Amino acid sequence: MKTFFARWTHRIISSVFFAGYFPFASGTVGSAVTVVALYFVHRSYPHLFDIRYAMFHWIFLVGMVGVSIIFSRHARELYGGDDPGQVVIDEVAGQLFVFFMLPLSWRNLLLGFLLFRFFDIVKPFPANKMEEMDDGVGITMDDVVAGIYANLTLFCIRSGYHWVSGLLHA
Repeated sequence: MKTFFARWTHRIISSVFFAGYFPFASGTVGSAVTVVALYFVHRSYPHLFDIRYAMFHWIFLVGMVGVSIIFSRHARELYGGDDPGQVVIDEVAGQLFVFFMLPLSWRNLLLGFLLFRFFDIVKPFPANKMEEMDDGVGITMDDVVAGIYANLTLFCIRSGYHWVSGLLHA
């Protein structure tokens, strides 16, 4: 990265408008910013989250992964280290996977946030191996895997809740 403008653009986007500069738990802050943004977008435009737009959601998710990889690629040069705390665009990409094909209630948002943070911190296989990949791919893909694990877990919790609830009310 050569120009001043390019460096600042990368800093702004990779840190999600400087949310990554929070002095501690910047990944949690990046995830929380994503969940709050999702809540307000859903509240203002609920029709965008309709099941009929699943293909749009999938394209958006893949696009966010691409943006995260591109803007995380220069993290070592900008901030130093392999996965610097200032880079939280990867948390945004991973957190978005949590809610794919699931309804967005405040309960789901809260539980999805907590599940994502759990899987992002614990990094079960293959997330721990993804983290070892080069540059922006490694920075991003461990969060994507954590998001997928959180999505599947949230789906199972919701399904189990509805199954037990149906048995109790029958």
